[in-house]
Amino acid sequence: MSKVSRQTIFAQAAHKLRQDFEELSVVPHSGLKGTQAERLVRVFLKEHLPKRFDVGSGFIIDRFDNVSKQTDVIIYDALNCPVYRASEDAAIFPSDNVAAVVEVKSRLDKDQLVSAFENILATKRLAKTQAPEGRFMTSQTLGCLFAFDSAISLDKIAEHYTDLTKTHGIGHHIDMILVLDKGTMTMWARAQAFRMWGRYLHEGVNKELSEGLHLALATEELGADSLDAFLRDLLTQLTFFRGMVDHPGFDWSSNPSFAGTKLQYLATITHETDPELKKQIAEQYGKEVREEFAKMQASSSDRR
Repeated sequence: MSKVSRQTIFAQAAHKLRQDFEELSVVPHSGLKGTQAERLVRVFLKEHLPKRFDVGSGFIIDRFDNVSKQTDVIIYDALNCPVYRASEDAAIFPSDNVAAVVEVKSRLDKDQLVSAFENILATKRLAKTQAPEGRFMTSQTLGCLFAFDSAISLDKIAEHYTDLTKTHGIGHHIDMILVLDKGTMTMWARAQAFRMWGRYLHEGVNKELSEGLHLALATEELGADSLDAFLRDLLTQLTFFRGMVDHPGFDWSSNPSFAGTKLQYLATITHETDPELKKQIAEQYGKEVREEFAKMQASSSDRR
């Protein structure tokens, strides 16, 4: 009996995923085949990610009502995430709670790579609330590309990737590419103060820390271990992804139909025990608040 290891487990998982994908060859419609391929990736990730996270597809919206393009796979913080619209294919998730997105391609070529870049760019342009300072965590959305097969070599993918990154800029790049059973590509970096290169997770640009920061595209031809490497990198992002996000509040001022908040005085708490004094104090409190409300109402009317 062969020894059980993480490596053999995920090699078998990759084989099963590949087998399931090849069974789609009987599907005559390419669009339907692509939809089924996306479903295979969603099911796989749903089965292997920590339970804090769930997997869906659809759209992402930020606090300024900017919306992403339709996204194949959305990995979101299910413990802290309000789902604005629940649907298997067209759900809507808040940008702050989306930890990663995955573009799925049945057979990757240059055009498909460009398409994935553009979709991920639309997601990365959405506003995000920065993670609190003090300890390392990320608030940004990881952009991934999952290809079941490729019509071009890893070297050619790297060449196109380099050109696209120069065009769109760091921060709008694809963070991770997987070509199943072939290899992975990730962004690596080395700061001036360090000798070691390592995985790069983009969390904005700090002028002091990023000065002289070297960036490189790392290609790893891992064969059957590629899926394992992809999942390990994805789990790193999820481990450091921020938790709770501050509630956006109730400021409706940008809504043209909003006529303002009307406050009607009810009462004021006082701990005075003498009945006569308590009555006087309550009347004085009430008078002060009603005058305050009247000024607020006049100010609101002037602004309109």
